Amino acid sequence: MKIVTIFADQLYAFHYMGEAENEYDRLMEQWTDISYLRAYAKQNKIADVTNFVREIRQDAEYIDDLIESIARQNHKLESFFKPLYNLEMGVKFLSLQKGRRYKLRIYAIKIDENLFVITGGAVKINLLMDDHPDTQLEKVKLNQAKDYFKKQQVFDRDSFYELLTDDFNDE
Repeated sequence: MKIVTIFADQLYAFHYMGEAENEYDRLMEQWTDISYLRAYAKQNKIADVTNFVREIRQDAEYIDDLIESIARQNHKLESFFKPLYNLEMGVKFLSLQKGRRYKLRIYAIKIDENLFVITGGAVKINLLMDDHPDTQLEKVKLNQAKDYFKKQQVFDRDSFYELLTDDFNDE
């Protein structure tokens, strides 16, 4: 597992072993792939497949443009990412976060102010994360990432950059 830069000093993503791309690029590719979306809609018994595919592709492009715009204009990523649990308040160590647009979710760990690491994402078609295998998996990945950062003693921007430097030197 590696951590790769999406937008310097603000947004990173995990690149899991065995995967061709990091999580951000994988999601954007998946969510704009018509064949994948059609198969996903049929597997999940979506009634209007054509509309579902169109909406997911539009939302993926919107998210990609929004994140790029936020990063380019030096705005805070907190305008996109929100706490995973709606009742979470105040500052929380390694907070679990979600960015969303209608049915799409990008999951991340908030390391520090305006510093996030994407762990994955999913099409959310059920109310609760525990009600669908895809979002269940993403919840597991979020918790594994949080545990990884705790084990590596990452608790702020400096300790995160130290981890990246150490990982780079180990390659």
